Amino acid sequence: MTQQLNYPQVLLVGRTNVGKSTLFNRMTKQNRSIVFERAGVTRDYLQELVDWKGKSFVLVDTGGLSFERNKDDISQRVYTKVIELFDAATLILFVVDGKHGPVEEDTRIASVLRKSNKPVIVVVNKADNQTIVEDTLPEFYALGFEQLIPVSGIHGSGIGTLLGTIAQAVPLPAQVQASAPSYNVTIIGKPNVGKSSLMNLLIKHERSIVSPIAGTTREAISELTYHCNDLIQITDTAGVRRSRKVEDDLEELMVKSSLQAIRTADIILVVIDASEGKIADQELKLLFYAYEQKKMIIVVFNKTDLLDDYHTSTLKQSIDEYKFILKKLPQMWISCVTEKNVIKIFNQITNVWQRCSQTFEPLTLDETVQRSLAHKHLYHTTEQLKVFKITPLQATTPTFILQVNYPEWFGPSELSCIENILRDAYDLLGCPVSLIVKGAA
Repeated sequence: MTQQLNYPQVLLVGRTNVGKSTLFNRMTKQNRSIVFERAGVTRDYLQELVDWKGKSFVLVDTGGLSFERNKDDISQRVYTKVIELFDAATLILFVVDGKHGPVEEDTRIASVLRKSNKPVIVVVNKADNQTIVEDTLPEFYALGFEQLIPVSGIHGSGIGTLLGTIAQAVPLPAQVQASAPSYNVTIIGKPNVGKSSLMNLLIKHERSIVSPIAGTTREAISELTYHCNDLIQITDTAGVRRSRKVEDDLEELMVKSSLQAIRTADIILVVIDASEGKIADQELKLLFYAYEQKKMIIVVFNKTDLLDDYHTSTLKQSIDEYKFILKKLPQMWISCVTEKNVIKIFNQITNVWQRCSQTFEPLTLDETVQRSLAHKHLYHTTEQLKVFKITPLQATTPTFILQVNYPEWFGPSELSCIENILRDAYDLLGCPVSLIVKGAA
């Protein structure tokens, strides 16, 4: 365990489409929050550490608050989640639209914020020119808060003043015992296969909004949890559909967010809807993408509570069809509804991590590969291909250097043969294997 700071939390709060996500990205110098000209894009909250002139705080981007009488279930749950975040907040940034002046919904949000008994700064966004500031800024004092700061999230004006004001308002962080995550686990899959339900079960609280409506999760969101003294970061991602079905620019941004989460992960949970009785093309594409990115992979078949005999049979046929890759990966059969086998996923995660962390004794490794190749020669046309030596390389996943006679002739099939030798000799289920080919010294 190491000393880590418990940072004050600063919440971005406001109605939909006032620019909270743009401000979040500007203030954090990240592009984690999807920015799109449509109300209600942000649903699950995002958080990022911000440092400003010796002061640090966690900035939290929240979903837009709505007071519509007939608002849908997702909007209601976004509202509830934002209100729950008030308890942990040190400071609230009430974001309003400087171009249009205060509206009725701003007044209702102001009333809610006053009841929270938290300090509030009104951030007048979209104040892109002096005329807007002079014409509309005074109107926002009617909301009942003393501090008003005009900014432009798009152009960056006023951001320095805002950050300086926050730095003065928040205390220095307290020190707590904590440690960095041992590894990062990312959950991927098609829309509506149960990724968010799985995330919530693994971390044991409702971090992701769960809905039967496909596409509820829009941004990659992460949370920390402990298992067997290991601190693990788990990330839920937006569902990825086939590219020809992605007609909406917003969904295209969601897909990019999910693919980025795959690239930064250590371990990937590929969630497949078992009740469909087959592995869909898009699920295979996601699996292959994670495989090509050299990620540790666990295949999770969810919704097994809905499986009947017919779909069980067709699913087994589908698994057999793609056994050339699935035999390299551990498979879990779970139900997020009944929670069957969900807790066992942590054991698989730990096992895969330990397999990838194993050490390879160089002499034994080389003898193992040479012994196998002595019985299975490799050829390019009539020329025999020889591996003079294989050496383990220190890396986060199993990586080996091959010294060979003709590097240019060691293609996918030859490397696949050597990879299979390694997988047969060592327990590498779920682990990527990297082979670096070099000429003989």
